[in-house]
This record gives sequence, structure tokens and C-alpha cells, in this order.
Amino acid sequence: MNLTFLVIDSGNSFVKWGLFNNDHWSTQNSISYDAVSDLETEFSVFSEPYLIIISHVARDKTKNEISKLISRWTTQPIWHHSQSYQCGVSNGYTNPIKLGSDRWAALIAAWNIEHKACLVINAGTAVTIDTLSDSGKFLGGIILPGVQLMLNSLYSGTQLESDEPGTYENFPVNTQNAIHSGIIQSLVGAIDRMYSILSTQLNHSSINCIISGGNASLLSSFIKYPTKIIDNLVLEGLVVIAKDELKRRELTSS
Repeated sequence: MNLTFLVIDSGNSFVKWGLFNNDHWSTQNSISYDAVSDLETEFSVFSEPYLIIISHVARDKTKNEISKLISRWTTQPIWHHSQSYQCGVSNGYTNPIKLGSDRWAALIAAWNIEHKACLVINAGTAVTIDTLSDSGKFLGGIILPGVQLMLNSLYSGTQLESDEPGTYENFPVNTQNAIHSGIIQSLVGAIDRMYSILSTQLNHSSINCIISGGNASLLSSFIKYPTKIIDNLVLEGLVVIAKDELKRRELTSS
């Protein structure tokens, strides 16, 4: 029996996807949201997946393109949405369904890795810094513009110009480095602040950080707490959810 899972993370800038079978990844890849139709060639060589689970937080056009791509198979996709409780994680959002499905999947992945309190950071187009308690409760989190959004905002709203990227300095002495260092310090400062709030709330002296996303490696070296970089944390969470769905179907059919 083919128990391959196709999991798709449709985000703000990229569509990431992977095939998971026999407890390992067969393949993973990503593509810019404006080139999603190019996946038709890649998907055409795959056998029909047993489960298709999708987290989608971007534009309707991208969702329609993904729907068209996967319509080649008879498997009905699960368009994943946040829930009040799933896979050991309880959702503390005021309206649980309003929590982004990507954040929810990342929290589930982080809980599956840690099984204890942790900070869950996704450093992509936007940066999310979310918190989990020792019991697996999502306590809340914050959303910030990511590196490129900060740059775009600064250049569009001021007379600052830069013809080359900057590097980090504690005490920058040119404009490019001042901008780059300011962005790093603002994001890492937000991480430090959320870490302090969570550790105080839970009375913990040390809490692990899980970080993912395109700018994870850029930020991780500045984080002074125990940190694990996990590639494609949302996809990892979708696999946990797929396994849970498989168990549910097996129980229903038995």
C-alpha cells in the first residue's frame, strides 16, 4: 500500500513541498509563488500520494494554481486549518481558527521535537516568535516584518540609499552596516524579549529555541540561548499531522 504523504507549505514568498514515505523524506523542494505552475512537470512523475496536506496562508491565485496541480490525482487534499487541539498541542489563541496554519503546523513540529516549553521562531518573509508551555499549550506569539520587508520599508519611506548589502557590526560606521545591524538587533531583540517573558512566566532558567525559515542561519548566531535550526519546520509539522490523520482513519475503519 502506498502511504506517501505530499505536504505543501504555501507561504508569502515561496511554496515549499515534500514527499514523505516510510518515515523519511523522499524529496523536498521550494519554488517562488509566482512560478507555481512550473511544478506540473515535477508532480507529473509522482505516483498518487495517499495523503495530501496543505498549509496555505498566501494569495487566492496561488491556492487555485495548487488546486489545479493536484487535481491530477483522485486523492482529496486536506487544506489544513488551525484547531483548538491537535497532536498534543492546545491552541491558546482567542479564536483558534484565526491562527495561521503555518504557525500552527510549526508549533506541532516543535512540540513533537521538544515535548517541553520552547520558543518557536520562523524567520521568513515575516518573522513569528511563538511560545509553547511545558504542557504543550500555545500561549501566544508575535509577528514582525522580516529582513527584506524591513529593508523595503526603510528604503521606500526615507531618502536612505544602498548599492550593496551591509554586514553586522556592534558599532556600525557606515550606512549599509548600520541598516543591516539595526535589522538584526531589532529581530534578535524581539527574540530576547519573548524568551525573557516566557522563562519568567514559566519560572524556567533555560528554554530551547527552535528556529526555521530562510533567515534562520542569519539570526541563529546572534541568539544566546540553546537553539536548534530545523529546515522546513512547517513541512515537518504537516507530516506529524498526516500521521495523526492516518491513525484516525485506521481507527475509523477497524
